[in-house]
Amino acid sequence: MRAMRVAGHALTLGTSDAWLSASAVWAARLSVPERVALAYAALKALDEDQAYLTASAAIFGTLNGEAVQ
Repeated sequence: MRAMRVAGHALTLGTSDAWLSASAVWAARLSVPERVALAYAALKALDEDQAYLTASAAIFGTLNGEAVQ
């Protein structure tokens, strides 16, 4: 329940810091299968191009083939 409250706060604030904080809470509170399901559902909600760019930025730190600073 706490993990879902964090999602509500991150949505309300809408900042990158809020989402990074939410990810830290989820890492501490959710199991690996729960985090996998959350990531999968979020990526499936995006268009294919957006999902690819988002996953690339999260995993490899790249955006449009360029390293994210």
